[in-house]
Amino acid sequence: MTTSEERLREVAEAQPAFSRFLGIRLVSYSAEEVVAELVVSEEMANRNGVLHGGAVMAFADNLGGTAASLNLPPDARTTTLESKTNFLRSIKVGETARAVCVPLHRGRSTSVWQTTVSDDRGRAAAIVTQTQMVLRADG
Repeated sequence: MTTSEERLREVAEAQPAFSRFLGIRLVSYSAEEVVAELVVSEEMANRNGVLHGGAVMAFADNLGGTAASLNLPPDARTTTLESKTNFLRSIKVGETARAVCVPLHRGRSTSVWQTTVSDDRGRAAAIVTQTQMVLRADG
């Protein structure tokens, strides 16, 4: 029998290959908050030398999916239904983006997560709100 803490660790550490490809590093995780970092490389930059908007969205989506997964009942899965991003400032190549994801709503069939992506100085660069659907094994 696994404890709740062991289950959280198993879920958090089971990151998809895409997360590893991007270089996302989990800093901390719980049912209440997921924190991660991402070093901005040239491969993730847009033509202006800053983190590409798609990379910001992928970073936040991964955290929202992780957070939702940490809150699922046994034998359930999750998928993103909707995601909205507000871009506030850029993050330059060489900086480390930090993201903090917290729940706004946790229901039986959906959950809503807010991820704030910040630059090296702790200034919010993007705020992403996403809705995750709970997919239950029984239908």
